[in-house]
Amino acid sequence: MKRMDMANVNALLSERLNTNRQSTKMAKMAHASATGNLTSFSGIFSISDLSDKEKQLLEDILKEYTTGEQNPEHDLPALMQLTSEVKAINSQAIMLHGERIKKVHDILIQYKEGAFTTWLIAAYGNRQTPYNFMQYYELHAKVPKKLHAVVDSMPKQAIYTLASRDVNFEKKLEFIESYNGETKTELLAKIRTWFPLPQEDKRQANIKETLVQGLTRLHKLVKQNTFRLSKDEKNHVKDLIEKLSNQIDQK
Repeated sequence: MKRMDMANVNALLSERLNTNRQSTKMAKMAHASATGNLTSFSGIFSISDLSDKEKQLLEDILKEYTTGEQNPEHDLPALMQLTSEVKAINSQAIMLHGERIKKVHDILIQYKEGAFTTWLIAAYGNRQTPYNFMQYYELHAKVPKKLHAVVDSMPKQAIYTLASRDVNFEKKLEFIESYNGETKTELLAKIRTWFPLPQEDKRQANIKETLVQGLTRLHKLVKQNTFRLSKDEKNHVKDLIEKLSNQIDQK
């Protein structure tokens, strides 16, 4: 009889413990709902708070584009929440892409040189975008969990650039920890200061810049109304553009 009583006591205690846990969870959900933080994908995506600069930008957008009939003060919290969610979705999508690209890389690295690049172009249409995703994933996977929210909140282009720098990983962590809501442009300048490129890489960057500037000038020239080409000239130019495009995709 005593054994039966002890079993009943244990069962009762277990039930109450589970009830308390459930109540705590429900209380948190109720609080999140009351404050407007409970969304359809709460618990699925890791949502980071916007920086002060990002919040200010959203506030400025509402103020600048209001016609006087809207209520910017009322709309701002919803806009900030939705912006945070969009950024979270974007970060998660990059992680999902990066994880799978890394797995493909680990398979194709065993094959002849060029197999992985060929796959990137076949799957994504270019090499750089998916390669950025993979580098983002690899960096994110190595960063301590306490810094994940910081990485997620940083401009993606800055993370791509940081991940590509061939420097001590501890220095990269130090850079991430120093993030204080800077813009993409500010962070890229900061990366160039912290991790300057070797002279050879700088020469490569100058070549790329020259290429972009040259193509930009050509584009402006073609847009002019006075610019005309014969049929043969058009075909020749299109052929050159196609060859250039194919070569760029292979880089």
